[in-house]
Amino acid sequence: MSQYQDHVRQTLDGMHPDPGDSLSVDQMRWSTAPVSAPDTATSAAIAEAHALLDRATDAYMALVNLLEDGEHRVVVVASTAQGELTECQELTVIGDAVVIDESESLRVTVTVAAAMVACSTGSVVVRTSAPNGVESARGWVVRNGWLRPLSESRIRQAYTVDAETGAPMDPPPGLEFRQAERVPRPEADGSGESTGRTAPPDNRPPNRRD
Repeated sequence: MSQYQDHVRQTLDGMHPDPGDSLSVDQMRWSTAPVSAPDTATSAAIAEAHALLDRATDAYMALVNLLEDGEHRVVVVASTAQGELTECQELTVIGDAVVIDESESLRVTVTVAAAMVACSTGSVVVRTSAPNGVESARGWVVRNGWLRPLSESRIRQAYTVDAETGAPMDPPPGLEFRQAERVPRPEADGSGESTGRTAPPDNRPPNRRD
């Protein structure tokens, strides 16, 4: 996912795709935008956006590393001042391997970053189909710039109570509700880097790894 993260960072730094090219997601080329050097306020905004994207990437990778064997559907919702964003992703975990679409990972990560903005809120729900056929759901809320686990009762309420009317709803048949795990911050291991099975090489400058 690191190359897509770099594309977003280049865009924030005043880069843009060459409009004369027809490109796939995996074959993007970039050219320098004809803009003047950013002023202090713009530079500060760019740095803040970079920091949010870095933190959201850390949170996303830490969450993926928690997932057990099975098929997983990840749904991320960010409620922002500009409206609500929703992104979904399907991924498969088999032992130490993860089958994942990097473009979907980018969109999910950017949505998590949007939920981390001070005036925004957000949540992440993972629905899992285990190899033994058990279906389960768990969730996290975005609070204070990180993913905080929801209890079994909170995720059950999300599935069985209409958010707009408060009316009860029947839960999906056979679906188990689970207490979500704590998502560890990367600094917890003292290295500032993710060490899980899915972590890509960390190409960020040393002063942006914390």
